[in-house]
Amino acid sequence: MTRKAIQRGLAGVAALVLATGWLPASAAEEAAPAPASAAAGLRHAVACPPFKGDPALAAIYHGEMVKILKATDGVEYLEGVRALARRAPGFTYRINGAIVENEERQPFVVVTLMDDARKEQIASHVAPASTEPALVEAWKRTIQTDMKRRAAKLPFECRIRRQQGQESVSLDRGLNSGLQPGMVLYVSMDEEPLLSPVTGEVVGRDSPRAAGQIEVFRVMENTAYARPVDGTKLPRVSRLYARTF
Repeated sequence: MTRKAIQRGLAGVAALVLATGWLPASAAEEAAPAPASAAAGLRHAVACPPFKGDPALAAIYHGEMVKILKATDGVEYLEGVRALARRAPGFTYRINGAIVENEERQPFVVVTLMDDARKEQIASHVAPASTEPALVEAWKRTIQTDMKRRAAKLPFECRIRRQQGQESVSLDRGLNSGLQPGMVLYVSMDEEPLLSPVTGEVVGRDSPRAAGQIEVFRVMENTAYARPVDGTKLPRVSRLYARTF
């Protein structure tokens, strides 16, 4: 989307967004009950690239967003090389931010929360941008409250890698994500996209279905090892992931 297009659309949506805060990607997501956690303390991987737009304002709001992420219990903030797509965990959330202007050249800060694995937008938020500390602090409180709520609602997910010739598997998350020996996670296969019979566009995804359970037995900083629990035989497919439901 071009800057001019953003400017045209922003004036019309700003009032609505300011009244409602973060906008869910769908009503179904907002209405869904919070999933039961397999264990307390599991954290979602979240990356936050530098905000775009006016350098001075972008630096202020990006800095505050990073502070929020580092202070949120349900978040493992990724930075440096670990935040890059090729080094990030398989299931990573990404916060994109930008400073834009409306037709009256008033600055706004636009933030979107993306599910990188599924290429889906989960939420968005628009607010006036300012260097005034009181306005920045009000924006920060709104974002911080919603980040905590969403971190508690979203299921924890990580990618499973098979160990050649072994029954055990490795996970692409570790101590930094809150994994501990003895934790039990469900195994799921990648969801199939649901296509519109009219347009052919992706309109949703199959609900994840448990295909057994694994128990974590060894955990390191950014990786962990697990084995199937009694009675579980892992599906013979390459792309498996572990999650809470």
